[in-house]
Amino acid sequence: MVEDLKIGIIGIGPTGGILAAYLAKAGHNLVLVDINKTHMDMIKKKGLTLTNLEEFNVKFPKENICYSIGELKNKDVDNLFIAVKASHLEEILPQIKKLVKPNTVLVSLQNGFDTEELIAEYVGEENVIRIVVNYAGNIIEDGVIRMSFFNPPNYLGVLTTEAEEKAKKMAETINLSGLDTVYTPDIKKYEWTKCILNTISPVCVTTHTTMKQTMGFEETRKICREILREGIEVARARGLDFEPDFLDQCMGYLDKAGHHRVSMEADINAGNPSEIGFLNGKIVQYGEQEGIPTPYNKIFVSLIRGCELPPINRD
Repeated sequence: MVEDLKIGIIGIGPTGGILAAYLAKAGHNLVLVDINKTHMDMIKKKGLTLTNLEEFNVKFPKENICYSIGELKNKDVDNLFIAVKASHLEEILPQIKKLVKPNTVLVSLQNGFDTEELIAEYVGEENVIRIVVNYAGNIIEDGVIRMSFFNPPNYLGVLTTEAEEKAKKMAETINLSGLDTVYTPDIKKYEWTKCILNTISPVCVTTHTTMKQTMGFEETRKICREILREGIEVARARGLDFEPDFLDQCMGYLDKAGHHRVSMEADINAGNPSEIGFLNGKIVQYGEQEGIPTPYNKIFVSLIRGCELPPINRD
């Protein structure tokens, strides 16, 4: 163990839950926060279970299972991972700032562009870390997460060199827990890579397909390729240095995703706001700034916005 840290994680869905399981297995002291009562009740009672890629169960002190951000008060966490949807950031950051110690490090464990900049507006760049994860999963029942895949490593970086040592220690901590994670001074490149890959999510949502199905059907595969191509063109226009065959690399990566259902689908099905504004919406926004057409991304932003509309009450 690198250092005796008290770690908090807000959002015990697949991304936050998988990290929590590995860190707890490695012996770290964790405080878990999530508003999903039945899920947290089961974790409090029987622990958190991972299945598929690895099979294990970890227990947590009952007092460390929290059902709201307000319960973080007096928990004195040193590092706080934020694993809720990016669309909730502006709602929760003012609450977090009031409850944590002044030098608590906040780690963005999220999908989407520029979440770390938004967090830094509240706590300063020196207290912010961004991690880009290359694993995914689904909650298959309360207290149980199926880890669908892990294409290591995860990447971790910062906005300012003032946070570099903190980030390197955190990368080592996560790495030693069993989740291969490395520090990088070029986190934006990996952030853009992950976000570009995630921009096929709306295709999966609107066709009700897994990633493997989406990539395996010729017509949707063509659409995904165009969505990715637009994102890569925007990235290059903004100074990101990708290899000439990067589009083919992305397609090859997505071909390995398996029958994974994207988290955006769960949001839509639950009637929650999606992260479309932090993914394809950002591609459209930055494309407009750089003069790069993004018609495929624009269409799917509109379609997902339509999916987010409330159902009609026919009574």
